[in-house]
Amino acid sequence: MERNAVGNGRRPGGAGLRLRTIGAGPGPGSTTGRPDLRAVGTSRARVVIGIHDLGFHQEVLDFLQRDPRIELLGAASEPDRLVKLASGPEPAPELMVVCPTTARGLRHPAVSSGIPRLVIISQEMTVPVLREAIDVGAEGIFCWPDEREELADVLAAAGAPAVGDGAARGRVIAVLGSRGGAGATFVATNLAGVFADRGLGTVVVDFDQAFAGLTVALGVGTETPNRTIGDLAPVVHELAPQHVRDALHRHPRGFAALLAPREAGWGTAPGALVTASVALLAGEFEVVILHVPHGVNDLVRLAVGLADQIVLVATADLFSLYGAKRVISALELDTEAGRFVLVANRRARTDPGASDLERVLEISPAVRVRFDASVARRQDRAELLPCRAGRSARDLRALSRLLMPQPARSGRRGR
Repeated sequence: MERNAVGNGRRPGGAGLRLRTIGAGPGPGSTTGRPDLRAVGTSRARVVIGIHDLGFHQEVLDFLQRDPRIELLGAASEPDRLVKLASGPEPAPELMVVCPTTARGLRHPAVSSGIPRLVIISQEMTVPVLREAIDVGAEGIFCWPDEREELADVLAAAGAPAVGDGAARGRVIAVLGSRGGAGATFVATNLAGVFADRGLGTVVVDFDQAFAGLTVALGVGTETPNRTIGDLAPVVHELAPQHVRDALHRHPRGFAALLAPREAGWGTAPGALVTASVALLAGEFEVVILHVPHGVNDLVRLAVGLADQIVLVATADLFSLYGAKRVISALELDTEAGRFVLVANRRARTDPGASDLERVLEISPAVRVRFDASVARRQDRAELLPCRAGRSARDLRALSRLLMPQPARSGRRGR
């Protein structure tokens, strides 16, 4: 999240400031400013360090040397020596981490050519430092030591290889509700079942980390321990596909699920862990469904940013209409042409029609899920709708074709 220097010119640490996108370029379905899910892999990022102050230099060096995702190719305090390191024999560095003093030296014409991408690191974040970073063409600036973890994550992402045409990532679909009870969980879980029925490797990820709603909806019992995203926290800095694969719950319908922890004191998974997990799953599965809680918070924004397509489930009652307007405005979904899909869910025979939803929101629902009396009974038993039973099931199949029109590939992934 970007923050601007204001007031006395100082900016508190805690999030890092990205001046440009660092990592692989945008992939299919990506838009500017969204995380690129291709930028996750096992390659080490090649980095050189140029920090003028010896004590500061040693602190940064000691920290980055302990990170298994980063390969330090060398360090120097003088700009000319730093450029020689950067232009030396292969492998060439991908990023250069420098302090503001060294950055000023790199602006000289004698040394400015041939340097790799720059990241500025400073112990004091001021307006002049930010201006220096912009003038030198830096791709990011971080406050030390408050933002050292964010710095390491950015450096590591720069070394991750992009997925080629032979290993295109799966489609990421975020499903969220206009309010609690609108039907987002119903749509997300049953949509996963429909995709699995179509022969697509499918996984659903629970972003509802406060209540672990997906665990209840899928009928995952407490009699046997189940792994969750919480089990991945200790290995977040060395997360590999096998780690995420081992944490998945397998549903009898044929799809997988990355569940949220049941423990009340768990809190929220770090954004870096959630992003990396989704990215790795997108490399393993053809469809990744994000089960997103209602409301607007950082986790919801993260899910929307990761998604290729966003499905907002709403009913036509007053509270849902208000919630839908708030969500659409706060997340600027009305500007997401091609990514945003509105689904009208009719939960009871007495519910108002979808025409009220369209009139108030001024958006036509792409799919109308009709009332089906069997839905509530099956939800009470934590069961999904049968493959070809009832109007709701047919409407969800129509939604799946809208979101993913192509048939299953040969060699089903994620199984």
